[in-house]
Parts: sequence; structure tokens; C-alpha cells
Amino acid sequence: MDFEEIYGAYKQEVFNYLCGLTNSRDLSEELLADTFFRAFIGISSFRGESSVKTWLFSIARHCFLQHLQKSKKFVSIEDCVLNQICSQSDIENDTLISQRVSELLEQKDERSRNIFNLRLQGYSFREIGDRLGISENSARVVEHRVRMFLQKELRKDGYDNG
Repeated sequence: MDFEEIYGAYKQEVFNYLCGLTNSRDLSEELLADTFFRAFIGISSFRGESSVKTWLFSIARHCFLQHLQKSKKFVSIEDCVLNQICSQSDIENDTLISQRVSELLEQKDERSRNIFNLRLQGYSFREIGDRLGISENSARVVEHRVRMFLQKELRKDGYDNG
């Protein structure tokens, strides 16, 4: 698959993923361009240890996190849950949040953990539903409940930014 095919095959999914992170179409378009620029530059070093989709979503997530760092914008607990858990940051607080989220996820059933983790990897609710044999809406509801649980527990632990 050449780069044009990769772009055509994954552009919309990466864009939708970024829209979910940013809640901004304009910012998502900017980050999408940055993601594919970085992918184009780095494609020769792509070793195929993950799927192309996973690799692209990882680049997109890092672009988003770098944008947050540069802009020094307020990050909600919900954003932390969805993003910090995946980040390989050296910042102590990020590591503590990641560890705590991992501990909290262990309290959930396997299906809930799977749905949450698949969503973090960038799978759509439809893809998650198909993969796990449940409806798209069920996947959406379970993921929302897990996020709300994590948000509530992290606030109790004092990780609330607001």
C-alpha cells in the first residue's frame, strides 16, 4: 500500500478520532494534516509491528497531546482519562494518573475494559460492536459509563483540574 492509498483509506477515521478528542473541526483538520505529514516523513521507519491504522492513531494522539502542551490549555479529567493513559510521558503526574486508571479499569468487567481499550486505540463504536458481537449503541453506552466511572474516581483521588 503506497502513501496515497493509506491516506485515502484512513483519512476519515483519523479525522473522526481527532474530532472526538478536540471537539473542534478546524483544530482536527489542522492536526489531521500534521498527522499525515509526520506519517509521510516516518513511513520508511514503520516496521509493521502494529497495523497501519494503530500507527496513524498513535501519531494523531501524539499530535493532539503536543498541541495541548504548546497551548497550555485546560485539560478536563475526561480528556486526561482518554489521552494521558496512552501517553508515554515522563511527567510524574501523568504516570500516576495512568497507573490509577489502570487500577480502576481492573475493577471493571472484561467486556467493559475491552470496549474502553478498543476505543482508546481509535476503533469506532461500530467496529467495536462488530468485533465484540454487540450493537454499536451498546458499545457507546458501556464506553461512556466507564469514562464516567473513571472521571468520578479520579476526582475523588484529587486529580480534578477544575
